[in-house]
Amino acid sequence: MFTKTHVMRLIILIVILSGYDIQAQKSRTLKIKANTGVPVLSEVLKSGVKYRITVSGSYSIWPEYLGNGIDAAYIYDVPKSRIDNKLWPAEAYVDINSGDTITGIRLPAWVGSQRTFPGNPLERSLFPFYEFNLGKWTGFRVNGQPLLDIGHDSVNHQYQFVSVGTGNPLSFSIIDSVIQPPMEDVIASYSDNSGELTISIEEMLPFNVNICSTNPILDNDKKMKGIKVDVSVLVPDPNTLKGQKNILFDKNQVAIYENGKFICPDTIYCNKTVEAISVAMVFDRTSSMFGEVSKKDSTLRKDAAVKSAKSFINTLGSSDQVLLLSFSNESDITLDQNWTTNKTVLQSVIDGYPARLQFSQTALHKALISAISRTQLIGNRIRAVVALTDGANKQEPLDENAVINALPASGDIPVFIIALGLDTIPNTTITNPTEKEIDSLKVADNIEGLKKMRRIAEASKGKVFLVDQSNALDAIYAQISKGIREEECCTIEYAVEDCANNLADTVRTIMIYYPFEGGVSAKSTTYKTSCAKLFLGRNGNAPYTRSFVRSSNAKKTPISFTMKKSEQISIDIIDKSGKRISSVFEGFVEKGKQSLMLELPSLKSGSYTAVIFVKGKKLSQHEINIQE
Repeated sequence: MFTKTHVMRLIILIVILSGYDIQAQKSRTLKIKANTGVPVLSEVLKSGVKYRITVSGSYSIWPEYLGNGIDAAYIYDVPKSRIDNKLWPAEAYVDINSGDTITGIRLPAWVGSQRTFPGNPLERSLFPFYEFNLGKWTGFRVNGQPLLDIGHDSVNHQYQFVSVGTGNPLSFSIIDSVIQPPMEDVIASYSDNSGELTISIEEMLPFNVNICSTNPILDNDKKMKGIKVDVSVLVPDPNTLKGQKNILFDKNQVAIYENGKFICPDTIYCNKTVEAISVAMVFDRTSSMFGEVSKKDSTLRKDAAVKSAKSFINTLGSSDQVLLLSFSNESDITLDQNWTTNKTVLQSVIDGYPARLQFSQTALHKALISAISRTQLIGNRIRAVVALTDGANKQEPLDENAVINALPASGDIPVFIIALGLDTIPNTTITNPTEKEIDSLKVADNIEGLKKMRRIAEASKGKVFLVDQSNALDAIYAQISKGIREEECCTIEYAVEDCANNLADTVRTIMIYYPFEGGVSAKSTTYKTSCAKLFLGRNGNAPYTRSFVRSSNAKKTPISFTMKKSEQISIDIIDKSGKRISSVFEGFVEKGKQSLMLELPSLKSGSYTAVIFVKGKKLSQHEINIQE
């Protein structure tokens, strides 16, 4: 029987074989070399179309440095020799006469910072022939601008942003210049640089295939028998908490392509919820909370806030944990209750808020920064900050970017802000000129403050709620709780072949297709198989060599081998248990004797093996000993 599943796969196959343009989300990839300074242009980005840009990798601007030290947004490591020779400032200095601490350049340092070091005569006496201004002379640029300062990704060194096409290409470059004494001319300095950044550009389609995670399913003998893929098909939806919704609900909506053939999904599970969430709740304790919610609602803001917050606590599960933080001005930001699952304790603290209201300016930004930093310390995968305020921020930091910069690069702490009774419409019943002017200024401040709140929420993948009715608060808290807890992806499972013998079957690629009217949206991903243990062993035809790394701090190690002909190779690092740690090289190598300097991942002391593969077959393996 020719089912809709067969029809869908036939459509996709026809599209592929006929040469039609699949509107796939496969990335267009660019490489930006650190040693050229030459801008690299993307393809023309269609006007009005959104593109997701991902920048990853790291590079070096120091010839003696074995590591890299700089990624797309931050300088995170500097050779000690540079600091010792005053070719780069330390993070801080102490004036031996006064005991004052002089701030140098603290790492990780954002490459867009406009601060100049040395910045005063005392600092210049430490560095008479050198000047550092990262925003002017160092780092990765997109159309001449640095990436936003959103927090250093110390693990993946990967940063992502959305760009709307203008009908022109984007320009990507790495700049590196220094001041040349004694004339202090700024000159380009690229000859001693090494490494590169990788740029991927994908068009954000109306039907956006999103892959959350991919993992093998193992049998009792630890052999791979299937794959579990968390996937969604997202469309814009302003009515949802996250501004989009998943329309995937049936396994027959998508086609999976792996190892040269289409695979039918066996099962699909959707509408999952997580078991536990962690929420930092932030409360405004300024005296304006004594006021009425709005002209429409005479309920006092403090009473509405307490009632709805306690109701929210009641809806939480037994494993959900909450932190309570409150604020008035910048010197009155308090941690009222650290993370706990005890609802009685939480509600008791909330009951005490009205008695602690203070006549002061609103320090919303500083309170949010504190809540974000405390939430980052929690290990739960599902985390959020929920803040309630009745006024715009009035205290330092005034710039909302200070809050945005405090957000984690992983983008997994959404900030939801409930703006309670925030007047954004002038009171037309006021006739007194002075009172009218005061009301007008207040409304203007609130509108500007609301814009800043929305920028913070959007940057964090959260949302702002403008509330002028107290009875809406319970529903908003419930919506936030439901939105935080719901999983975006459905889980699809399907059977796969077990590991292929004598092949470098450590990584496989999946392509997921979603056909829609006018095209096919697609997304690819890779997953690690359970096959790595097949490749270790000193016996066999593959040559075996040793190379010793003296220190666990070493970043590179040499490796030598012979190629019978010019071919593409890949090199994996395997630990002594046979587990694949990472891929450290992939590229085209010429015929004959070769010597490469491998950049190692962070490794603990012990023995490892670097395995070289050609067309999936092991060419040679090389022992690496990491010693303290």
